[in-house]
Amino acid sequence: MTEGGADGEGRAGVTRRPTVLLSIAAAVAASVGVLSTAVGPSSAITFGAVGAVIFAVGLVRSRRSALDAGALVIFAGIVVGGLEQTAVEPTVIGTVAVVVAWDLGHSGVALGDQLGREARTRRLETVHAVSSLLIGLFAGMVGYAMYVAGGSQPVAAAVLLLLAAILLVVGLGRRRDRSAIGNRSNRSRNR
Repeated sequence: MTEGGADGEGRAGVTRRPTVLLSIAAAVAASVGVLSTAVGPSSAITFGAVGAVIFAVGLVRSRRSALDAGALVIFAGIVVGGLEQTAVEPTVIGTVAVVVAWDLGHSGVALGDQLGREARTRRLETVHAVSSLLIGLFAGMVGYAMYVAGGSQPVAAAVLLLLAAILLVVGLGRRRDRSAIGNRSNRSRNR
């Protein structure tokens, strides 16, 4: 069977591409992350723009490694911008946005791989996007509240805290990818 087409017997194939709704939501979230670099130096904006291109390639080509790399490069731009500015808010907003983009991008790729782009998954995608955004906003508010309650801590402390959080998320995502690969190999053995 061909990908996205029909096989020799006339059966329709499944398009193994990221779902449209989650791809759009991930692109919007990544754009917010890139926009948060605009308050920093030009090097931060450059990191953000390059990361956005890599992230977009990951969405279009269903490449999880490109999604990871793109999100990390955008985050590097956020870190560079955060270290150069006195306001912590753009750093927190950008970090939440890039983590949400990364999560939604991976979910869109996984859902597209499992069910195909044509599957009716709008409700599932909407619930996932909203819950991911709410969890991200809650985590960002907690982090910001801790920053404010801590007094006049330098922005670098908040950036390093956020860096630790993103590394944790990437580590958890790698674990999720490995378990998904294991599930796929188990399914192929059971056929």
